[in-house]
Amino acid sequence: MTEEQKRAEICAVGLKLYRQGFVAANDGNISCRLSSGSFLITPTNVSKGDLKPEDLIVISEGGFSGKIKPSSEYKMHLEIYQKRSDTNAIIHVHSPYATAFALVGKGMDEPILPEVVVTLGKIPLVPYETPSTQKFAETVAEIAIHYDAMLLEKHGVVTLGKNLRDAYYKLERTEHVFKILQIARHIGDIKPLSRAEVEELINVYAIPDRIKNQIN
Repeated sequence: MTEEQKRAEICAVGLKLYRQGFVAANDGNISCRLSSGSFLITPTNVSKGDLKPEDLIVISEGGFSGKIKPSSEYKMHLEIYQKRSDTNAIIHVHSPYATAFALVGKGMDEPILPEVVVTLGKIPLVPYETPSTQKFAETVAEIAIHYDAMLLEKHGVVTLGKNLRDAYYKLERTEHVFKILQIARHIGDIKPLSRAEVEELINVYAIPDRIKNQIN
């Protein structure tokens, strides 16, 4: 994809996030890798539902270029891209169900839904650090080495993808599973998949090694 196409796609994803209620006001940030040393990111203080292609900022080794300042979370995106060469897009939002679990300090460490097991594995809780700081960026990136979806304690959720569509679908799946967990807990006890059931999933599906290492 050209840079112009990637700018348009970020705006389209931003509108989806806003319409889904995954962000409010000017919350959240989206980025997309341009090359090994640069990436596009959403600007600060702009609603994801109102993004325009020209609003996006290019972050590179030499700094940033654009009409508006980049999201204050650009350091997190930069650190993740440096540690995950296979990642080409990152989305961070405060979607209600996933963020609610992050507020009470609970990730998803058990194999529960088959669809989540084979696509995301575990969804860990990243320990709290002050958002937008270098320490926060490094803490998230260190855990992102092993995971594509993470809850940020007291803060929100972040997903990584091979492209923007992949990162968005992982975010949708993450929010959906935490919504299901909340509903299920009001009905009764949740029964995780058994060891044998997880092994059968590994045998049937082409699961990435990163995920196999989490669930084995």
